[in-house]
Amino acid sequence: MAALISRPYPDSMNNNSGLAFIRLGDGEMKLLFGVSVKSIDPWSWPGGQSRLGKDLRKALHYPKYQYNTFSPFYYGIYDAKDICPFHELLSMIYQHPKYLTYTNLFVNSNYPSTKLLHQSLIRDHRKKIILIINNGTSSQKLTELNTWTCEILLYPNNGPLLWENDKFREQAIGKIVDTAKRYRNRLFLFSIGPLSRVLIHHAWLENPYNRYIDFGSTLDEMTKSRVTRPYQSNTELNHDPSYVMKFDTNKRVFQVSPVD
Repeated sequence: MAALISRPYPDSMNNNSGLAFIRLGDGEMKLLFGVSVKSIDPWSWPGGQSRLGKDLRKALHYPKYQYNTFSPFYYGIYDAKDICPFHELLSMIYQHPKYLTYTNLFVNSNYPSTKLLHQSLIRDHRKKIILIINNGTSSQKLTELNTWTCEILLYPNNGPLLWENDKFREQAIGKIVDTAKRYRNRLFLFSIGPLSRVLIHHAWLENPYNRYIDFGSTLDEMTKSRVTRPYQSNTELNHDPSYVMKFDTNKRVFQVSPVD
């Protein structure tokens, strides 16, 4: 995945290719299935069907992802057995299994490598990066971030609740669509919680020839100058096992199991 994200800029220009990667974590899974959420971030959901959950489900069902080999669309997933059976989750995603990876790809013990990836992206794609973050970032920090980005889009923290408002939803989608339309072969780095997943879908629909990457909280230290997750100060706190996904031909269901 890192190699796909950080291709040299001239190479990406010549290939006219893109990439999208979204991660389905606990918050997104609970929104999909109408479960209440009390997030570590300043957003929550009281439970029941949400507009954002419906839009995310619609995005997962979008079949065109399967056919664009020049701009592959990857999903980071995990075994959310406490929320839904694994087979049910896979059945919701209209995408070839080869485009599925692990949702914790950038965090926990991988976080030190992710920070190195961030540094290389800033070095190699300076002023060719669009940063999509929450509007809690200080003006001083925004000035610093502007030294290596070509544009910064700000979205509010409490996106799932605001998404219920039609006007906000239309404006939020319109902002990312307009931005995606104005660029080609650029790198979009997302860190706006569950909104990232739906907005990447709309950006990709408008222009699949950018790279849209959901880095989530791994950007927080860089954009907020503070630790927001335990893994950022102790990368060994949570060890992610390797998983194997298999299809049980007798039961006709997908199954997943750890291998270490």
